[in-house]
Amino acid sequence: MTGATPTARLFFALWPHVLQASQQPQDRTRKQLARLAKHLADQYAGRCVRPEHLHLTLVFIGEVDGSVIPVLHEVGARIQCTSFKLLLDKLHCWGKGKIIAAGVSQPCSELSLLAQTVRDQLDAAGVGYDAIRFVPHVTLVRNASREPRQMLWPEMIVPITWQATHWSLVQSSPTRQGSSYQSLADWALTPPDIHEPHCV
Repeated sequence: MTGATPTARLFFALWPHVLQASQQPQDRTRKQLARLAKHLADQYAGRCVRPEHLHLTLVFIGEVDGSVIPVLHEVGARIQCTSFKLLLDKLHCWGKGKIIAAGVSQPCSELSLLAQTVRDQLDAAGVGYDAIRFVPHVTLVRNASREPRQMLWPEMIVPITWQATHWSLVQSSPTRQGSSYQSLADWALTPPDIHEPHCV
């Protein structure tokens, strides 16, 4: 009798992990987000997301058969989008205050185009995904026990600049300490050569 086919919990994301030691802007972004997460976790009695787990989900795939992973690699390799600057300057509060996230007050056309292009390519490849409306955010705090909206909620924050230069296919695996993330593939965003954002 054969065993069950291994599955994996996957998503595409912008992830400010340091691919190379020279990528100081990525490390700076991650440190700024980590400091904000700790501050908010202390203020609202929550659990801050670990620095190495901070990310912005482009498309959540969910639990899939391991055989789908090569297809997702092909999807990512087909997409070529321009790099862009993302400005995180707003806070979101969801789940009756239990989740606090950093978001954007102004739409970022390059980010929206990247997320939509990934969805389009997944549709073409016949791979299912969570089709919830795309709201750009980086989750900072979970399980907050103080209701932020009962206090002076600082909806706007000191802006954090994220120079998006790459995006990733990420696997989430359960551990005793919570989820652990691993990059399965990374793709570079190309420097823009025209004023309009584009993907191919």
